[in-house]
Amino acid sequence: MKVELPFLAEGIEGGDVVQLLVREGDRVSEGQSLIELETEKATVPVPSPSAGTVMRLLVQQGDHVKVGQALMELDGSEGTTKKAQTSSSEKPAMASVPQPPSTTQTTQGNAVAHPKQGQAEPTPSLTESARPAAEQKPVAVHAPSTGAAIPAPPSVRRLARELGVDLSQVKGSEAGGRITAEDVKAFVRERTKRGVAPGAGDNIFSTSYGSERREPLPSIRRKIAANMTQAWTTIPHVHQFQDADITDLMALHKRYAPEFKKKGATLTLSSLFLKAIVHALKLYPQLNATLDLTNGEVIYKDYYNIGVAVDTPAGLIVPVVHQVDQKDLLQISLELADLAERTRAREIKLEELRGATFTLSNMGGIGAGPFLPIINPPQVGILGVGKARMTPVYRDGQFVPRRVLQLCVAYDHRLVDGAIGARFTNEIVKVLEDFQGMFLGL
Repeated sequence: MKVELPFLAEGIEGGDVVQLLVREGDRVSEGQSLIELETEKATVPVPSPSAGTVMRLLVQQGDHVKVGQALMELDGSEGTTKKAQTSSSEKPAMASVPQPPSTTQTTQGNAVAHPKQGQAEPTPSLTESARPAAEQKPVAVHAPSTGAAIPAPPSVRRLARELGVDLSQVKGSEAGGRITAEDVKAFVRERTKRGVAPGAGDNIFSTSYGSERREPLPSIRRKIAANMTQAWTTIPHVHQFQDADITDLMALHKRYAPEFKKKGATLTLSSLFLKAIVHALKLYPQLNATLDLTNGEVIYKDYYNIGVAVDTPAGLIVPVVHQVDQKDLLQISLELADLAERTRAREIKLEELRGATFTLSNMGGIGAGPFLPIINPPQVGILGVGKARMTPVYRDGQFVPRRVLQLCVAYDHRLVDGAIGARFTNEIVKVLEDFQGMFLGL
């Protein structure tokens, strides 16, 4: 039978094969992972639909495959034979009158072993079981694949793929030659010093201006490109800028950050922004909705799931904090840190990338100034935040130093009018300038 790429989730048409977890001749059990697939900003394993032996691999590492495409050929007859043998061995035990076991039954009973959970153990044939030990045929042992033989955790393998590093060329610094992330980075630094391009060979081209390197466009970058092109060409964006004096907010953050740390959390400005966003969305539900132009409807969401853009070596990935309105700042801070860490390690789950009703893109941490964010469809709004700057502000007849943050809210003009967008932005500013007042209902 041919094993095809199954339906994974709504809107996912395929992905890139980042790792083959089996090789030809391997026996696999039902549900065992066959390949690791990178699709829509997440890496997911593809399980085997049944037990059997891998007869032929139809894809290679780096191939882009689509739902329904054949991945490998699997001989499932072995699993069927084993079930028949098991049923046959059970029949004498079920008989009303016990019968003495025949030679054949005894041999089969001894040959059938109980496999460990998650493993498919081979069942020797009767001829092989009855053959004397001296005459038994040697069992062919397959050399482990290069990828499987390299001692490196999944996070290090992902880092190596993103940096174009062949792990077989990296010397591990830990016990048993285990490769760490620092080993990979050191290899890249040394390679740079030597002037060797990653994957040097067939993908290096000489031009009149110098050498060029061509690499396949990763699945993540293809998805980002498609989404951003769709968003920019189909959504009439309006960008609303507004200044927020967050001097008092920073003082609040400084005051309570140590208390959060005692509880194992990091209080970040992003956590505070999420609270401000939800407050404003409740007042202006047009920003927490989607358009269904096919049916001529507006779909208002009674839940508040906020996507938070995370910078990773592979590209921008947006995990989602679900039900933000039902969580306090401590819960949000803990969840944000966990999501960000697993996103960068490419261990995020598909369901954690879905269901957002609005997005926050905070680039203040990397020192970026104000920017024009692009809406992530089917959402109709996004908040872009840059770095706050000390600014002289005229108050009570004199200039005083204040920390000012310039916000930019992008909204879909097909659903959100300028007046609504401006009021929504002003409400966010109001909360950031008097965060405690929000909780007092002011």
